[in-house]
Amino acid sequence: MPTYRVYGTAKASPADTDWELLVETPDPVKATELVHESEGTFWRRLTEDGHVVLDRV
Repeated sequence: MPTYRVYGTAKASPADTDWELLVETPDPVKATELVHESEGTFWRRLTEDGHVVLDRV
């Protein structure tokens, strides 16, 4: 079962170390919904089992 992680950053041009883990879930629908929210972040990123699925949403 894949693990989805949503990361966020407040930086406009983030480096790989600037991303903070916001949510970890096995639910792809929940992860996709959360990655499209922008509260408190400039960018969000979604990964599936460590691979970037959506970058800079």
